[in-house]
Amino acid sequence: MKTCAHTGVAAIAVLAIAAAAGAQQHVEGQIGPGSLYALDVPVAWNGDLVVYAHGIVDPALPVALPAAQDNFTAVRDALLSRGFAVASSSFSANGFALKDAVDRTHQLAGLFTAQFGRPRRVVLAGHSLGSMAALQLAESHPTQYDAALVMCGFVGGTSREIAHMANARIAFDYFFPGVIPGTVFSIPPGLDYRPGTPLFLQVQAALVAGFAPPYKTLQLAAVAGLPWTTPQELVAAGLNVIGFNLRYTQNVLNLVHGHIPFDNRATVYAGSLDDTALNAGIQRWTGDPDALNYIAKYYTPTGALQIPVQTLHSSLDPVVPAWHEPAYAQLAAEQGSTAFLEQEIVPAFGHCAFTDAQVLTAFDRLVDRLP
Repeated sequence: MKTCAHTGVAAIAVLAIAAAAGAQQHVEGQIGPGSLYALDVPVAWNGDLVVYAHGIVDPALPVALPAAQDNFTAVRDALLSRGFAVASSSFSANGFALKDAVDRTHQLAGLFTAQFGRPRRVVLAGHSLGSMAALQLAESHPTQYDAALVMCGFVGGTSREIAHMANARIAFDYFFPGVIPGTVFSIPPGLDYRPGTPLFLQVQAALVAGFAPPYKTLQLAAVAGLPWTTPQELVAAGLNVIGFNLRYTQNVLNLVHGHIPFDNRATVYAGSLDDTALNAGIQRWTGDPDALNYIAKYYTPTGALQIPVQTLHSSLDPVVPAWHEPAYAQLAAEQGSTAFLEQEIVPAFGHCAFTDAQVLTAFDRLVDRLP
């Protein structure tokens, strides 16, 4: 484990931080190829360490420590005030960096031990992509970790999540042809989909217009499995899944050498006013075996648990749907691990749409299960 030996290169800084945050020491440094880390220890440390992994970050943005994303700073400070130390990191690169997320997160406990001594217990925690790193470490290294809080994760597996995203995009292209340039696996370079840009407004306008007969937006929701309770939520759901497709598809393709990690040749789609026409006209893709195998490897959970795992999910998550939760429960049941798994689906719309109080309550429930 690389720790203090790299102090000069990593420019580690040990700082006193505000007493309001409850921390006695704050240590920052660099590990791996470009990954940053931070260690925070409260004044009255209870001996436990929380190792946190952040969610996916746009590949166009610089690598940085987690801050405002998923209210990390507020939750970290709340944990510090309760006596928990917190270790967090960036990954070496942004985007769908799940393999690297696992590696970088796995280094944090060793870095912490080198600085402050071995913690009594180590609890993993993460949002979205980071939650999958936490779950993989919980499944594969149960003797090194004591529990895991897995929030808004695609716990049913990466292959299912890739299929969800791809199906949403090809369904949109079927109902609203020509609105978005390119295809689900061919994103024109430099495409700008930030809120307020012409493309974003075009997609938004199409979704709004689709509430009128023949109700294309409602058909899209049914075919793509987009959750919603109000028209505003449905428009937001469509905008979100399209945004993920446009921001992250090329990044995923780079990981699989441009090969296709999705195969829908045998998929039968339903939910439109004319399913025969839908299945005849929707885009069909032939997956490349190496790409499909890569996606399945990084990462399909096994459900084999030996330590407590608590999941937390929004009921109306358009990006990582809540159906991932029963899929993982089934895996755990097949492995005889049900006793280690507790799951909560909170009624809310959006990806990782939790309040800080809900996150901390789930964390407390997990810790209460520890000896």
